Amino acid sequence: MHRIILFCFAISLFTLQSVSAQDVTLSRKAREVYEKAQKAWQERRLPEATELFEKVLEIEPNSYDTHLRLAQVNELQRKPDLVRKHYYKAISLRPDAPQSAPALQWIGRDHFNVQRYDSAQFYFEKAFALFPAKSSLGRLAEKSVASSKFAQQAVKNPLPIEKKSMGDTVNFLGTQYFPVMTADDETLIFTGLTENRDENIYFTNRIKGDGWDVPEEISKAINTTNNEGTCTVSADGRTLVFTACNRPDGHGSCDLYISHKVGKEWSQPTNLGQEVNSREWESQPSLSADGHMLYFASDRKGGVGKRDIWVTHLDDKKQWTAPKNLGPMINTSDDENAPFIHANGRTLFYSSNGLPGMGGFDIFISQKTDTVWSAPSNIGYPINTVSDQVGLFIASNGENAYYTDDNTEKGGGRSLIYTFRVPESLQKIITPARYAKGKVFDKKTGTVLASDIDLFDLKTQTKVGSFTSDSQNGSFLAVLNNGGEYAFYVSKPGYLFKSLSFSVDNEQSFIDLEIPLEAIEKDRVEVLNNIFFKTGEYVLDDKSKVELDKLGDFLNKNKTIKIEISGHTDDVGSDTENMALSQRRAQSVQYYLQQSGIAADRILAKGYGETTPKAPNDSDENRQKNRRIEWRIL
Repeated sequence: MHRIILFCFAISLFTLQSVSAQDVTLSRKAREVYEKAQKAWQERRLPEATELFEKVLEIEPNSYDTHLRLAQVNELQRKPDLVRKHYYKAISLRPDAPQSAPALQWIGRDHFNVQRYDSAQFYFEKAFALFPAKSSLGRLAEKSVASSKFAQQAVKNPLPIEKKSMGDTVNFLGTQYFPVMTADDETLIFTGLTENRDENIYFTNRIKGDGWDVPEEISKAINTTNNEGTCTVSADGRTLVFTACNRPDGHGSCDLYISHKVGKEWSQPTNLGQEVNSREWESQPSLSADGHMLYFASDRKGGVGKRDIWVTHLDDKKQWTAPKNLGPMINTSDDENAPFIHANGRTLFYSSNGLPGMGGFDIFISQKTDTVWSAPSNIGYPINTVSDQVGLFIASNGENAYYTDDNTEKGGGRSLIYTFRVPESLQKIITPARYAKGKVFDKKTGTVLASDIDLFDLKTQTKVGSFTSDSQNGSFLAVLNNGGEYAFYVSKPGYLFKSLSFSVDNEQSFIDLEIPLEAIEKDRVEVLNNIFFKTGEYVLDDKSKVELDKLGDFLNKNKTIKIEISGHTDDVGSDTENMALSQRRAQSVQYYLQQSGIAADRILAKGYGETTPKAPNDSDENRQKNRRIEWRIL
């Protein structure tokens, strides 16, 4: 409604010129009343203006200017039936007059709101022809024409979705919105508005039978008597960013705050600081899966339009960088808000009223390749409707969606959280993300450990994520893109680092990893799981570089430690050949470390051939386990 009022004022200014060119056929009596009505209108004495303009029509029923004015006065008073009546009459009197353009635009919107898109297009096109070229109202009419054309096609080709309320257990308030989920699809977090108009953050956990537990306030450390809401959570559910307004430590009207979860407790929230928060409005955040990239909406200076989508990231010093605008491919001269970056890190959903759509704010999708965003696409009807759509969240597997809808008969005027299965046409363009979940602990004592976890893409040899395990329970969760080959590195001071390797395919929803770490003690052994040689050769593959650099880093941090690099083979081939091959492979690793600056006397290379298998050589899987490079503390 706020947009309607603003539009009314805009068209009022546009038609103000008609005052000086009022109907020359008005009688003196009618003109005197009109001038009094006009003064009341300009002074915003709307009931008086209404009464006086109606008296003009009693004298001169076909007064064009009077019908325009009565339509505008009634629009401000939210009386659409009377607005419709007087605009239609004005259009019938002077259909080609420039002052009729706002009337045509309003009538077009009136048809659009009840999904008569062909009629809407007819009136929008007539309005566009009458508005001044390149004016803001002309651009609005042009966009309205495009939206009418889009909507006509969209309703003819609806997406096959069935929206389902998440039930009264989750929807326990009159208003709840902006749902977000952890990557394992087990915890739902959302914003709710109480009867006292207090905005708080709530969470609920999935229970057996595809139901949800009774929602609880997320934390007394986070929720206050002020408003907290529109939050985002990292994939592991341990980093929360939310919006809070008008706080004593705020930098603008609304700021972004961050809290971290340790065990079951959330830390006291802290303001993200003036690098991220400006003197303007920052809200509606969306964290990347690892919690290192943060997208949000803001009307700060330097943007493309009114409210834009921005992004900041954590640097090597764990500081949030100066936000960057996503640019004109994403942002328009109007409003963009409610960004959601999917767990795959490359698919962005957001709302915009600056692009052709079903009306108001529609949800759009864009894909990132390297650092470039694709042209956004409207995700279609009936996800988008004539009402505003914001706050879409799609699960990490790309199969289920969650969002708020307040345009439903069953809702009874409430804002409820709904879910639906993502149509196949959308699933095809959303790369699904899987996840690795588990616990890190001391192998000897079983004590849970807080450790650093780095995730590398073996195909590109690049780090694609950094995580930590929880100090209270050792748990972690890391998101993995489908079809990837990954290396996992777990490290903690005082322990040997552990490497793991695995690939992700469509058959897996998650990988369960229990990771025991060995304390640095004599004769402790770890396998280098990401060292690669071609069959029967000893030249290191380039994919081995990350693993060897990790070992080199460990040795640089523990300068008194000496190690043995041992090579092992399966039983294929002769004993002599296997012994020689294992020795050469161990020496290749030794040579790489020496070239990296590790002193030669700290590294012993030794081949064991097939003499120390880890498993019987009775299957391909076991033989693969036996073909390995190990390192041992001397």
